[in-house]
Amino acid sequence: MAMKIEKEKKSVDLYTSHYRINGHVHIPVHARLTDSLQALSRQSGFLPVTDAVVRFRNGAEREENFILIKIDEIEMICLKDKE
Repeated sequence: MAMKIEKEKKSVDLYTSHYRINGHVHIPVHARLTDSLQALSRQSGFLPVTDAVVRFRNGAEREENFILIKIDEIEMICLKDKE
């Protein structure tokens, strides 16, 4: 039987060479974002993002309930939540 890990939703801004993405990542409670990214990178190489707004370089926007971002493509990630 699989154990369920309690997670918390964190607001982030992600930047790649082509996009700026605002959305939420879900990481284990009390975990650091960097540790979660490292674990996901080893497991699948992708970061799930919910409630995403993708902004393209030409100014266009697209809203998505769920997207996967290739971790190797992330140039910068900023937590928006104040702790």
